[in-house]
Amino acid sequence: MKSLIVAFLALAGLGLFGGLPSYYLVLLGTVLFWIVQTTSWNLLSGYAGYFSFGQAAYVGVGAYSTAVLAGRHGVSFFWTIPVAAVLCGLLALGIGAVAFRLGSLRGEIFALLTLAVPFILSAFARINHSVDGGQGTTVPPPSFADFQELQYLLALVVAGIAVAVAYLVRHGRAGSALIAIRDDEDVAEVLGVPTFRYKMVAIAAGGVLGGIGGSVYALQIGFVTVESVFGLTIPLFVIVMGVLGGRSHWLGPVIGATLIVSLQDRLSAHGLDSWNAVILGGILALLVVAAPAGLYARLRARPVTAGVAFVVVTGVLAIINVWGETLDWIVCGMLAAAVAAIALGTKRSPGEKSGGQTAPALVEDTESVSGAGPVTAGPVTAAPVAARPAGEEDADRGPVLVEIRELAKHFGGVHALDDITLDVRAGELIGLVGPNGSGKTTLVDLLSGRQRPTRGAIRVGGTDLGRLAPHEIAHVGIARTYQIPKPFGSMTVRDNVATAIMFGRRPGSLREARPLAERHLATVALGHLADAHPGHLNLHQRQLLEMARAIAAGPRVLLLDEALAGLNPAEVDNAVEVVRRIHAGGITIVIVEHLLRVLNQLATRLVVLDRGTVLADGAPAAVMSDPAVIRAYLGRQAHV
Repeated sequence: MKSLIVAFLALAGLGLFGGLPSYYLVLLGTVLFWIVQTTSWNLLSGYAGYFSFGQAAYVGVGAYSTAVLAGRHGVSFFWTIPVAAVLCGLLALGIGAVAFRLGSLRGEIFALLTLAVPFILSAFARINHSVDGGQGTTVPPPSFADFQELQYLLALVVAGIAVAVAYLVRHGRAGSALIAIRDDEDVAEVLGVPTFRYKMVAIAAGGVLGGIGGSVYALQIGFVTVESVFGLTIPLFVIVMGVLGGRSHWLGPVIGATLIVSLQDRLSAHGLDSWNAVILGGILALLVVAAPAGLYARLRARPVTAGVAFVVVTGVLAIINVWGETLDWIVCGMLAAAVAAIALGTKRSPGEKSGGQTAPALVEDTESVSGAGPVTAGPVTAAPVAARPAGEEDADRGPVLVEIRELAKHFGGVHALDDITLDVRAGELIGLVGPNGSGKTTLVDLLSGRQRPTRGAIRVGGTDLGRLAPHEIAHVGIARTYQIPKPFGSMTVRDNVATAIMFGRRPGSLREARPLAERHLATVALGHLADAHPGHLNLHQRQLLEMARAIAAGPRVLLLDEALAGLNPAEVDNAVEVVRRIHAGGITIVIVEHLLRVLNQLATRLVVLDRGTVLADGAPAAVMSDPAVIRAYLGRQAHV
C-alpha cells in the first residue's frame, strides 16, 4: 500500500509540475476512470461474488447529475459531485434491498437484474427532456483552472479514494465477511456473519464510488449522451478489467485497468482500431484459461520474475530503438511480465503435498500477524474408545439449555419432523441417531436457523429462536458442522477459524482473531496446517477444521452433523478424542452419528428419531436395549 501511495503522489506531482502534454493527461485520466469503476464493481462482484452487469447505471446517474445540474441549471460542478454520490448510493441501496432480501436472486439471476437497471434508466433519460430527451447534454468546464489538469487531478483523487476504500474493506471485518459470503453465503450466515448488512455496505460503497467517478467522467468527455454512459461498453470493460487483474484483491482492478487501457491506446495508435476487440478478447480468453485467479495472484507469486521480464523487454526495445515509442515499449514490458508470471506458475502453498489438489482459484491476502506463527501440532494419538464411568452422565446434567416444543417441519406433504419435544441440558453430550430419513439433519438445520420450522418453538437459554436470523442464532450460542465439510475455500485454514472468532459471540478484529485461531487449531491438531488452504486437506482434516471453526465462535451448544462419516477406524478414534476434548472444555454437544459403538460409550444420552418423531430418549444402555429401537433402527445394519 505504501508503494501505491508513493505512485499516486508521483502522478499528482507530474500533473501539477511535470508539464505533461495533454495527450498523457487524457490517457492517465482514462486509466484512472476505469480504475475507479472497476474498483467500485469489485467491492460487491469481486469480494462478495455477486456478479453485476449494472455498473453503467452508476456511471450514467453520476454523469447526468453533473450534466443536468451544471449544464442546464448553472450549479457549480463541485456541488454536483455529492449529489451524484447520494443519488447513486440510494440507487444501489434500492437494488440491494430488492435483490438481497430474496434469497433466489443470486448468480445469473442477480446479474440479469443488474443488467436491466441501466436499460431502464437509459430509456427514462432518453424520453425525459428535462434530463436528456435524446439530444445529449453539455457539461461546461470550471473557468478558474486549467481544464486538463483539473480533470486529471480530480480523477486521480477519486481513484485514490476508491483504492483506499477497497484496501480498508479488504483488511477489515467487512472484507472477511464478504469473502465468506462469496465462498458460501449460507455457511457464513449460520456462522454468525450478518450477510445482508455487509452486502448492503458493499453495494452502497460501490454505487457511491461509481457515481462520483461518473460525475468526473462527465467533465472529462464534456458532452453526455445516453449511449456514452448507459451503454454495454462500461459493464463489459469493467468485468474484463476486474477478471483480468484479479477479483480477490484490492489491487487487481488497478492492474487490469492499467493494462487494458494502455494496450487499447497502443492498438489505436497503430491503426488497429478494428482489431481492438478481437485482440483484447483473445488476450482475456487466454488469461482466463491460464490464470483464472487473475494477474495479481501470479504477479504476487513471482514478483522478481515479472519485474525482470518487464525491465529486460522494455530496456531492450528502448536500446535498439527500431520500433515504436516509449509507451509501446512499456506496454510490451507489461505484457512480458504477465506472460512470465503466468508461464512459471504460482508458488506451492504451505501444507500442499505432491500430487495433491491444485491451489484454489482465488488467492487471498493472508499476511500473518507479527509474532503469531503457526502452532506446530501433530495428530492426536489414536486410542480405542473407552467406556464412560458409571454415573458420569448424571454428573454432567445441568440446567436446561435448549428447549424444543412440538417442533414440526413439513416439505409439502412430507413430514420430516412432527411434534418433537426435547430438552438439552448444559454439559450433556447427546447422540442423535435414527435410520436414514428420520429427520436428524433437519432437526440440526432447524436448531441452527438454516431452515424455519413449520410450527413449534425452540428456545436457547430462554431466548426464542423463532424470529431470529441465522447469524443472530449463532450469537445466542449455537454452532454447527456439516455432513459434507464446507470450509471457506479461498481462505487459509487459520483465517477460516479467525472468521468465526470475528463474528462469534465475542467478536474482534482480524488481527486479534488470528492468534486466537491458532489455539483452536491446536485443539484439533491442525496447527501445522494453519497456512494451508482447505483444498489441500483430506476429508478428516476438513472435518477437524469445521470443528475448530465451530468452537471458535464461542458456542454454548455445538451441533456435529455426522462428523465421523467416511473416516477409517484410526481417524474415527482420533476424531472422538477431539470431541471429548471439546466437551471437556464446557461445550454442550449434540452429535448426529451412525456409529453406535462410538455413541454407546461417548454420549451421556441417546435420542432416537424415527419417521420424524422421538422414538426413544435416555441413557445409551437403556436405549440400545429398547425393543422398539432394535426393530426400527438396529436390525442387521447396526454398527455395534
